[in-house]
Amino acid sequence: MSCNDHPPSMLIDTLKIGARQIDITFAEAGERLGAGLARFDSLKERFSTLSGELTGEDFARARATLDGLVSDLRRLGQNLAGEIGKLQDLAMHDAVVSQALERLIRQMRLIMILTRGARIEAVSIASTGSDFATFTGEILTLTAEAQRTVEACARDHDRLSALLRSALGMQRDFERRYRCALSALAEKLELTLAAVAVRQQKSAALTNDAAVHSGRIAIATGGAIIALQSGDSIRQRLEHAIAGLQVVDAIAEGSGPGVGLGDEAKRACRFVLQRLQSSQLRDIAATLVGDADTIETALALLAGDTAKLIDLMCVFYGGQGTEPVSFLGNLEAELAEASELLGKCDTARAGVDQVTDALSGVLETCQRTVPILSKTVSDIVLIGMNAGLRAARIGGDGRSLVVIARELKQAADEIAVDTRRLTPIFDRMQAVSGEFERCDRLDAARFAALERAMRNSLASIRGTGERLGATLDWLAQESNGFCAVIAQARLSFSNVGATGDLIASAADQLAHAAAQEHMPEADAIECVRDILLEQIWPSYTMAAERTIHRAVMAECGIDQELAQPQPHQPAAVIDEFIF
Repeated sequence: MSCNDHPPSMLIDTLKIGARQIDITFAEAGERLGAGLARFDSLKERFSTLSGELTGEDFARARATLDGLVSDLRRLGQNLAGEIGKLQDLAMHDAVVSQALERLIRQMRLIMILTRGARIEAVSIASTGSDFATFTGEILTLTAEAQRTVEACARDHDRLSALLRSALGMQRDFERRYRCALSALAEKLELTLAAVAVRQQKSAALTNDAAVHSGRIAIATGGAIIALQSGDSIRQRLEHAIAGLQVVDAIAEGSGPGVGLGDEAKRACRFVLQRLQSSQLRDIAATLVGDADTIETALALLAGDTAKLIDLMCVFYGGQGTEPVSFLGNLEAELAEASELLGKCDTARAGVDQVTDALSGVLETCQRTVPILSKTVSDIVLIGMNAGLRAARIGGDGRSLVVIARELKQAADEIAVDTRRLTPIFDRMQAVSGEFERCDRLDAARFAALERAMRNSLASIRGTGERLGATLDWLAQESNGFCAVIAQARLSFSNVGATGDLIASAADQLAHAAAQEHMPEADAIECVRDILLEQIWPSYTMAAERTIHRAVMAECGIDQELAQPQPHQPAAVIDEFIF
């Protein structure tokens, strides 16, 4: 069936349907793309939020605290061996003091026994003017006082020995259990912090990548928007072609511009207009398909680049673990482990602190005991010597008292020797005790400060992790929504190809109908020329339409000078500028 047999009414109806479909398709795609762009603006804002999380001041402070923690962990492990050595040194000196105090107590007891014996002997001596009981009483008093001093020192020493054994046991147990753990934890923290530092550096690079992706997306979006705007011009061109076909229909019926035309003039108009609208429709179909391809490519790039960017963000900030922001989760776990270890360290340190605190007081007591003992022993020796000399003058009756005095002096001399030995030992113990105070130990205040810093760092990192996780979840959801909107926009163009085929088919039908006609006679050209100038040319608003029009007129042998724009048509001039 050709257009010569039937008016092009069916083609007109079909093309009107195509025009409405183009209008709807481009409008829906434009609306969805606009909604997608609003979402993408939110995505870009969250990208900046992500890049700022690892470079913010809070996280920087947490990192500085953790760097200090690593140093403290290493120092604590190194100090364990030194503190154990000091405690062992104290224990060695303590053993010597213990032996010396035991000997002192034995010697004091011996002096008490000798003095009581001297008192008994003094009673049996019949010596006028000689009161040996007074001498023995003085020795007993001095010895009892010295004995009480030594026994008090021994009690303090026993308490010190128990504390030393307890502290040394706790330190050895802690070293056996946790020293390697402290070193391993410090290494893990260093590696994790190094990884975090690398992530902070890469975060800036990722921001640049995001900018590149965003730029590509913006370009694709701009191209899609421009292509979408062409939908209106395509629709307008299609309406112009429909109007041209309606002129053909009117001429065939002899109405409108066809009134008064003869058969030859009608045939000439039909021939030229069919060829003209066929060319216009063919170009419209090609433009529609080309613009649809451009939009499809832009939307695919828009969806693809956005998905890649989201994946890049999620992999980088979320890590490779099953949990969101797993690298921060690992760091948080390591900090919790560090906190537990520090608590155990603090318990062990408390035992050492008890020893050092008690040691200072005991050493002061023992050091005060030494000069007292020395003075007491000196007095005992002098009194014993005087008693022995007086007993020797008596003769045989005083012989036993002389022997006792000699034994008393010997015991006192041994006490003096042990007393002199105690002085340097106590001095060395005092020096070791002073090293505990002078060394850079992790005392209770330092552990409390570390614990506070740990809690603050954990809270900061946990907060960063929660914000990163929430942002990543939001990004994933919003990205899915964005890609869904773009997918819907792409789906809107699924029927554009069919619409383009429909328009191209109409162009082929018109071309086939025109091919059945022969070139009109020259006499009919004048009529065609007038109808084109009055009915067709004024409707053009786009340069492409006028270009095709001139080409077809040239093919049909119509004078192009008669088809130029008229001076009173400013719309054409504006169109040349816009399009």
